[in-house]
Amino acid sequence: MVVQMENKITSFVNSEDVDRPVLINVEDTNIYYGDNHAVKHVNMPIHERSITALIGPSGCGKSTFIRTINRMNDLIPSARCEGKIDYHGINILSPKVDVVKLRTEIGMVFQQPNPFPKSISENIQLPLKFAGIHNKKTLRDVTEKCLKQVGLWEEVKDRLDRSATGLSGGQQQRLCIARALALKPDVILLDEPTSALDPVSSAKIEELLLQLKKDYTIVIVTHNMQQAARIADYTAFFYQGELVEFGTTKTLFTMPEKKSTSDYICGRFG
Repeated sequence: MVVQMENKITSFVNSEDVDRPVLINVEDTNIYYGDNHAVKHVNMPIHERSITALIGPSGCGKSTFIRTINRMNDLIPSARCEGKIDYHGINILSPKVDVVKLRTEIGMVFQQPNPFPKSISENIQLPLKFAGIHNKKTLRDVTEKCLKQVGLWEEVKDRLDRSATGLSGGQQQRLCIARALALKPDVILLDEPTSALDPVSSAKIEELLLQLKKDYTIVIVTHNMQQAARIADYTAFFYQGELVEFGTTKTLFTMPEKKSTSDYICGRFG
């Protein structure tokens, strides 16, 4: 059922046809914080070179779930995961997985821009040095390439040695995305990357993500349903720790199967 309020959103819906191979397959994944069953029995694919948006009200498990995809929840002592997240034929939840290597292939960008309190160039180069890359020309070339990818090069090329904390919020977030790109990941995870930004900066991030999906697989948590409708190829609706519905963005926003999905999209709760 499509109602008037939905029309305001569905007019933005990314109408591109979607039929891409699955890169990550989530099978009966459960996440706990101590005795709290935070995310319950999630089954969903993540398609390569596409944008998958995770939507739902605050506290529904979106951020907990996305952090599990590159094992960031390992940093929380009470957290544990069960089930399977298959990535290139490997269950990334296995204790045998090299988590440091995994995070070079599946990068993460957080809600608040978090540049290192160092120069702009060092923000890009430190992950490379940590990975054992020290050739100065290589470091310079990667810095320039990554900054160009996020549309920052022309804005900062004359002040690469200045502190990254002097950049605007939107510039800092694009720098954090550039930093995530430095190690050439397969996947970029973004946890509400525009929630702290003004509309102009948010629009630049959205435009950037649409460009990046040509080469990367992107998963984004967002509270902004219009944003999900504008940029996502696939959307997953979470509620009370459960994945209620998953599908192409066009289908989920125009013909949701579940009443709770329709109610959320219509703004009846959230």
